[in-house]
Amino acid sequence: MAKNTKLHFETYEQAAEWFESADLTEYEGHLSPVEFSFDLRKSRDFIELDHEVAVSLRHLARKHKIPSRRLVNKWLREKIKSVA
Repeated sequence: MAKNTKLHFETYEQAAEWFESADLTEYEGHLSPVEFSFDLRKSRDFIELDHEVAVSLRHLARKHKIPSRRLVNKWLREKIKSVA
């Protein structure tokens, strides 16, 4: 990604991957302080997955190039529709 490109990520996973591989000292001149807050509890429901299920899910989501949450929601919608 070019240093003068504005960063935009579709998912938290994409942002995490970029920040894990980027050297932020190369972007220091482009950074400015910001204030923000968020509350994950307001709009999300969290369900704990077994570790091996979560690992498999992330692998399959990467293979299909979609976020894991989208894959889970798709599968759950299909299952709910089939048993309703």
